[in-house]
Amino acid sequence: VQMIKGKRILITGAGGSIGFELLKQCLNFQPAELICVDIVEEKIHNIDQFCDKINLKTVVKTVLASVNSENELDKVFMENRPQIVFHAAAFKHVPIQEVHPWNAVTTNIGGTLNIIKLSDKYKVSKFVLVSTDKAVNPVNVMGATKRVAEKIVISFNAESITTFMAVRFGNVLGSSGSAIPTFQKQINNGGPITITHPEMTRYFMSIQEASQLILQC
Repeated sequence: VQMIKGKRILITGAGGSIGFELLKQCLNFQPAELICVDIVEEKIHNIDQFCDKINLKTVVKTVLASVNSENELDKVFMENRPQIVFHAAAFKHVPIQEVHPWNAVTTNIGGTLNIIKLSDKYKVSKFVLVSTDKAVNPVNVMGATKRVAEKIVISFNAESITTFMAVRFGNVLGSSGSAIPTFQKQINNGGPITITHPEMTRYFMSIQEASQLILQC
């Protein structure tokens, strides 16, 4: 709680399923400011609407910007001087990234590097990358890009005063890209459910559990 209370916190991908839950969890610990960055206009609008409905002691700023634009991000860091960064912005749909691998490389690796360099430049206290269990011995583009992002994150610990960390999730129930919403749609349409293999094992956690894991890290 003390790690977050009174601090300026920046969340990338703040309108996504993990980022938005992180925002809500952080509000419980009364940070001084929450800077919420997302590239999707509708997501920014949703955050603004959510914050308008509740009585906030925290200043919440929304920023429509891409993690791929270092110039845009530099302005955000310079104006807000975040002390803690949660980097949740990423492409995460596995099949789509197989078709468009260079988009995944640009955002998942390049976008992460931009945020890392700025966190180092502006002397952020702690940086946490939201990663995935698909980064373990990766067999797809999404896992490979996240593994590279992890390696870059950890490598900066050797030369920066910022503490860099990464948290891996399994399947997060109900999050964008999760298997469960796909299964639900297939059931609602009368089936069948597409299962990769009869002996396939999946490990699930809730969005709330995933967000709490990030904060504990």
